Amino acid sequence: MLTQETKERIQSLYRECIKELNLKPRYGQRVMIAEIAKSLGAVTVNEDAERNNDQGIVVVEAGTGTGKTLAYLLASLPVALEQEKKLLISTATVALQEQILDKDLPNLKETISLPFNFALAKGRGRYLCLVKLDKALQQLSGLLSTVDLFEQTPEEQDRELYESMLGKYAAGAWDGDRDRWPDEIEDPQWGHLTATHRECSNRRCPQFQNCAFFKARSAMEDADIIVANHDLVLADASLGGGAVLPAPEKTIYVFDEGHHLADKALNHFRMEMGVRAQRQWLKQLEQGIGQFVAATGMPPSIMHSLREAPEHCREITQSLNLLWPLVMDLLGDRDRERFEFGRTPENLRDLLNNIKVPLQPLLQGLDKLNDMLQQSLDAKGDGEFSREVAESWQAPMGMMLARAESMWDAVTWLAAEEKEGELPVARWMARVNYGEDWDIRLCASPISVADQLRKNIWWRCHGAVLTSATLTALNSFNNLTFETGLPDWSVYHRVPSPFDYPNLGQLSVAPLASDPKSDQFQPDIEAWMKENIHPDEGTLVLFSSRVQLEATRDRFIRDWYERLLCQGFLPKSEIVRRHKERIDKGEGNIIFGLASFAEGIDLPGKYVTHVVIVKIPFAVPDDPIHAATGEWLESRGRNPFMDLTLPAASVRLVQACGRLIRKEDDEGRISILDKRLTTSRYGQLLLDALPPLKRV
Repeated sequence: MLTQETKERIQSLYRECIKELNLKPRYGQRVMIAEIAKSLGAVTVNEDAERNNDQGIVVVEAGTGTGKTLAYLLASLPVALEQEKKLLISTATVALQEQILDKDLPNLKETISLPFNFALAKGRGRYLCLVKLDKALQQLSGLLSTVDLFEQTPEEQDRELYESMLGKYAAGAWDGDRDRWPDEIEDPQWGHLTATHRECSNRRCPQFQNCAFFKARSAMEDADIIVANHDLVLADASLGGGAVLPAPEKTIYVFDEGHHLADKALNHFRMEMGVRAQRQWLKQLEQGIGQFVAATGMPPSIMHSLREAPEHCREITQSLNLLWPLVMDLLGDRDRERFEFGRTPENLRDLLNNIKVPLQPLLQGLDKLNDMLQQSLDAKGDGEFSREVAESWQAPMGMMLARAESMWDAVTWLAAEEKEGELPVARWMARVNYGEDWDIRLCASPISVADQLRKNIWWRCHGAVLTSATLTALNSFNNLTFETGLPDWSVYHRVPSPFDYPNLGQLSVAPLASDPKSDQFQPDIEAWMKENIHPDEGTLVLFSSRVQLEATRDRFIRDWYERLLCQGFLPKSEIVRRHKERIDKGEGNIIFGLASFAEGIDLPGKYVTHVVIVKIPFAVPDDPIHAATGEWLESRGRNPFMDLTLPAASVRLVQACGRLIRKEDDEGRISILDKRLTTSRYGQLLLDALPPLKRV
């Protein structure tokens, strides 16, 4: 139970913030602080400092303007410090993460009398690897021949960049974080500079003391608050927890932008493999093993494990050669083919199971070799390999092992059959283009991650807060609970926005003659825009389809040439920068955007006074995971449209409308061009969930 001392401390800290930051006390913010503190403080622990009861998980939908970041920090930090737990703040977007790190936490630390430290946690792939940087520079200087089988030799044009990075890192002017380098780094450039967990030799590495990743890990150990993202939290949890981040039992999580958690988890657990890509990789693997044997003189202890490896590679390739015409036939002239109820056709499943037979011993051999190379880095001259050999081959062999593990996981998921009554897995194949080349990719994904989140996070964590401005769908938390697997003991709260919506803005549904299913809809929206969009104000037009965005752009590009910015033609950050610049000059500007502009974009005041939503943002009908989920719901006698499609559209529509009023003195209007909001049976449900702007 929350102690009186902790209650008084939280109240005192809030008063300090109100005074020092010159804030107005907000009723909703106080409610949010109280409910979070009460839920987290209700957790009891046993003698082993483990949670002893089913409490401590709270869900708070905090309307725009609540001040939720300050609320959850003030409520959870004193509790975490008192209970000697780490407070982990997880976001879905880089923009919010940077705001918390660069603004919210520094301001709070300077303001309150409660001392604390904070640190950023990122995955290994965001940090510079000094060994690989040195290797790239040596290759460019001709001092080192490469044994890297999966990346091309560094480009001469990148030498200046790499030398600059080395100099700035050595001087302490850069911490090795990719996101903190002053200029954009292209993926091919960065690929030569960062290591996967399989390539990294950890404490055996000669650069361990100077390693950017492990320096960040060390700072994290001393931090009271750790800032991460959903992807890293999910990756750590899938490894058992505590691999990169603190163990769940020692952590109080705050999932900000919590409405993204389920989608991030679905993407994390998705498996896929390209048929042609796997054949190419197996060819590289066979060549690489041959090079390794020729260069090292394979010791007897590993001979048995790798002697058959080239033959295993050829056997797998033969199965893939048989698989190719089969998937070509199944796909036909379509770009995508989904298997009903996730049931892979029997002949395809047999071929996938055939692949597993030679793949298993190949995987075991690579695993053993990787262990021996790692051990040789530690040994003092008595390892199976010399240190020179181990340092040269540990990274490429680690990459080979990672690729083999990925292939094993994908084949296993694709060939599996769920038992009667089990939740199905979505399985499909898709044609993908790589410039002038193409491949057929086989994919598998769970349709729900509720079980994984329950087992890995909710049932293990010391406490958790899930928050966002938009967590309910159609005014209910049911959809969120189903998607994220929140346990029965979770408590839910809705904190309304403090904004006086009816007096700040208006919302209208345009009386167009046609609806989005009609061929007349495009001419109708163009005619409406010509009459109702004023180029001299800040306008955000949100489309559900890139095709429609580009068609509308082609229509207005001449009329609004100097005042139109379109997603897909410029980077998102550049669009926002140019838009603000034009509005600041009093010129007016219009943004045409897709889904990523419907949330996470903060354009207050005059930057946006008119939001136009072209269509109700229903999910793409041929999305394989969405379709598989709907199929399963229908098989259970439920209505996929009402239980799945409509709630998801409601969340996206609320987020889109949230782009208008960002501060308590903002003004403007929202225009929705989809008449189904007023003519369909479900339209009123969607309207009732929107902010209470004045309806026109």
